[in-house]
Amino acid sequence: MKFSMYALAATALAAGTSAFSPVASAPRFAVRQSALQMSTAVETDKKAALSTAANEARGLAMDSIAAAHSGHMGLPLGAAEIGAVLYGSQMSYNSKDPQWINRDRFILSAGHGSMFLYSWLHLAGFDLPLDEVKNFRQHHSMTPGHPEFPNSEHNTPGIECTTGPLGAGVANAVGFAASEKMAEAVYNTEDHKIFDHHVFALAGDGCFQEGVSAEAAAFAAHEKLDNLIVLYDANEVTLDKMAEYTQSEDILKRYEAYGWEVYDIDGHDLDSVEETIAAAKASDNGKPKFIKCNTIIGKGMEETEGTNAAHGEAGVPYVDKAKVNIGIPEGEKWYVSEGTRDFFGDVMAKNSAAYDEWQATYKAW
Repeated sequence: MKFSMYALAATALAAGTSAFSPVASAPRFAVRQSALQMSTAVETDKKAALSTAANEARGLAMDSIAAAHSGHMGLPLGAAEIGAVLYGSQMSYNSKDPQWINRDRFILSAGHGSMFLYSWLHLAGFDLPLDEVKNFRQHHSMTPGHPEFPNSEHNTPGIECTTGPLGAGVANAVGFAASEKMAEAVYNTEDHKIFDHHVFALAGDGCFQEGVSAEAAAFAAHEKLDNLIVLYDANEVTLDKMAEYTQSEDILKRYEAYGWEVYDIDGHDLDSVEETIAAAKASDNGKPKFIKCNTIIGKGMEETEGTNAAHGEAGVPYVDKAKVNIGIPEGEKWYVSEGTRDFFGDVMAKNSAAYDEWQATYKAW
């Protein structure tokens, strides 16, 4: 980030580093205040970048679904801040080596919202060209209607498993988490941590109405899979009707009863999303994590947001207006700003450094 070097320098000053002796006579409290101000500037700059990226991911989804005249717009628009935090801050991955064995895994259990995943994979630097994003739902494209694990038809990097049947992705994520725990137990040593990644799943109301997710959730708690983080896109909407017509349970109490650690947050508040995911990652208490992210389906498209009409492609006639309302330049299609490209360039550099450090550990192991 553009303030990072200044913040480091200010921190060094506060610590009294001799290399900065020409200003050592400055009052210590003033130097600390300066470091705090610059650190705050870094966080403010990052938050602005994440917010911009979230809206540009919304724009990519809208344009691709409009071009295909088919698709599910609600989740990509409603969960954009979640994607921004995951791919722009909290997940550990190397987009140039998508098969790295210690990468964090992301599974879109609500696979119908696939443009969410394609938008973020493209922005995060995976080998998913913009032309393929534009080719959404076309035969032989890298962006099929539901995410598909690389095969003879599709070879999309960053897709961990095929999803679509609701709830199955939650069960897939439990399997991935169990696999990581087993690998950790077998291969890690006191001096070499080879496996320590997290598994994330994004799921919707329909996923938690399915029995397969319930069975997997009970298993995850029993096996103490605290490396598993499930994000619930809680928008109170299903395809045919508002969710209140088909469900009335307290899902947080249900998951707490299974033995999960549960959180209840505003899914559009970047600070809340970031802090909660960071806390979930840091909590090694033997409990899988369930984060209820309260969101507005189709957020950014005022004609349909918050209704079951937002679930599919009903918002296509309003795409151009909606994009302008969220800050996309008028007339631009599949727009990604230079600022967002630069931001994810910094993310890639940070992730590459962590990747290189892991490679050194692996070599020593």
